[in-house]
Amino acid sequence: MTDARIYRNERRLFKEQGSRDWRMLPAALAVWMSCLLTWWVFDATLATDGSVGSGGQAEQDTAYGLGAFAYGMADDMSLPLRMAGVGGVIVAIVAIAAVTVMRRPMMRGAWRMTGMLLACLALLGATSTWCSAYIAWRDPAMAQAGASPGQRIARMRINTPARTADIRQADCQADATLSMIGDGRVMQSSSHAIRVFASGADCRHIVHGATVQVSGRLEPSRFGKVSLWMMCRSEASVTMIRAPNPAQSVINTLQERFLAVTEGLSDQGRVLVPGLTIGLLGQEHVVASGHEAVDATYAGLLEDRFARSGIMHLMAVSGGHFVLVGALVRRLAAYVHAPRWATAALMSGAFLLLAALVYPSDSVVRALIMGLLGAAALLVGRRSQALNALCWTAVAVLIASPAMARSYGFALSCASVLGIVLFAKGLAERLRALLPGSMAEAMAVTIAAQLLTLPIQVMMEPQLPLLSVPANLIVSPVVGIATMLGLASLIVAACSAELSFALAWVAGIATAIMERCAQWLGGSSWAVLPWAEGWQGALLIAASEAMIAAAIVVLQRRRRRRSVSAGEPGTPYQRRWLDPIALWVQQLPEAFDGGGHGTFRGS
Repeated sequence: MTDARIYRNERRLFKEQGSRDWRMLPAALAVWMSCLLTWWVFDATLATDGSVGSGGQAEQDTAYGLGAFAYGMADDMSLPLRMAGVGGVIVAIVAIAAVTVMRRPMMRGAWRMTGMLLACLALLGATSTWCSAYIAWRDPAMAQAGASPGQRIARMRINTPARTADIRQADCQADATLSMIGDGRVMQSSSHAIRVFASGADCRHIVHGATVQVSGRLEPSRFGKVSLWMMCRSEASVTMIRAPNPAQSVINTLQERFLAVTEGLSDQGRVLVPGLTIGLLGQEHVVASGHEAVDATYAGLLEDRFARSGIMHLMAVSGGHFVLVGALVRRLAAYVHAPRWATAALMSGAFLLLAALVYPSDSVVRALIMGLLGAAALLVGRRSQALNALCWTAVAVLIASPAMARSYGFALSCASVLGIVLFAKGLAERLRALLPGSMAEAMAVTIAAQLLTLPIQVMMEPQLPLLSVPANLIVSPVVGIATMLGLASLIVAACSAELSFALAWVAGIATAIMERCAQWLGGSSWAVLPWAEGWQGALLIAASEAMIAAAIVVLQRRRRRRSVSAGEPGTPYQRRWLDPIALWVQQLPEAFDGGGHGTFRGS
């Protein structure tokens, strides 16, 4: 066997390591792109008035669809037959394209199987997206809201805790799933998502997990990802039909006790401690009558400062919560020498409990599924693979809920994890030549997460946070402490309000550092850089990142070639900027004698 063939085999074996297994990444991208393309075809082919379908989660978005084709069919055809006809067209198009590609001479062996897998997954994603979109488009609630907005009676299940309303006409709002809707005389079954707005005493009946009957005005949404609104114009418009189940009732009570405890903190603590702990900012909590609400001006300014400084993600629950909880459970299990199956069970239970305690969001869904996959890997005795877990999570979520492909929250969560998995280790190795180890790792994680999230952020807000890296470095030492103290306060609130307040107060000290950092950096006039908006801005920032990465690679290769040509083995030494300070601190005691007289040895 020649040296070249041995080298190729060794390189192939290195690439096939589980920690470097990228085979599922093209599959996840294929499903995501097919879902986005199917949504675009729906929006482009069905003529609408633009009043609905503002984008967002699958059940919450209006699905327009290959509706022009479906409408062109005979009106007397049943819904299943229409769906089968349009689905057959999609299947035929993708199948013909797959067969054409597979028959090409270059597609042989592993490439043939890879191409077939990608084609099948793309077909599955497109079919699932079309079916979900068509069902939502034909929902009675969507038809009534589009044809004749007006007063309706609806029965729904509340899916989120109540929070302060985004509009002035209401006091609170919550997301729900419809089960029945009509005018009171004729009621129709519905499964569409809706956002309900209420005021006054009605807010007490909007409880997470409860089934309620609401009388209000049904209309298309004016903004946001939920495409239908139910506006309660007067009080006594919400009637509870079924209370939440016992487990959900316990969780609701625990959340309310924790939020009541945080009302004794300062304004920054009332805003940040609940936001960092359960993803519900203090100003978003519906305060009961007789209690003082958070200063709305201060809360709005603080939220703006966090966004400008690039640490807005700290105001919501992210994968960091699950990482901290998982690490704590594994340490405790190792301390008591628990068996592997017990550790996996404890981790799964902790992840499920954490997901139930925090405010529901797309990032929580991603983190929960990845955490459960990691626990399953531990159960069977294998190392968890973050990239594979992320890809399988994305594929499963997009097929089950296709319009999550248009969810900015889900996209940001997946992109940040992907960036950390792919680039953090390499960046840390290069930054260690300039910075201490812990600082290099923290900066590498921050930069890696933003490499893939910046194009998405630009689509949401056309500006670049220039100070996000130093801001994240400043707050990184206290984020984990504040998170764990907040979660401890949340759990302890069930039995001791005093101890819960003490833990929340200490967490407030840590969040005060975050608040000062946001005020200092976010208040700067050059904290953000205006950028092109929309997909043009996203492509521009992606091209800029690619050019910078290519320039760095070229410079490193030239430097490596010069070192080899000069006959210098190994990596040349580079002094870090903190090395002189560290050397001075290390040698300071040696400058004095050991007699304690405070005289220099040379004197």
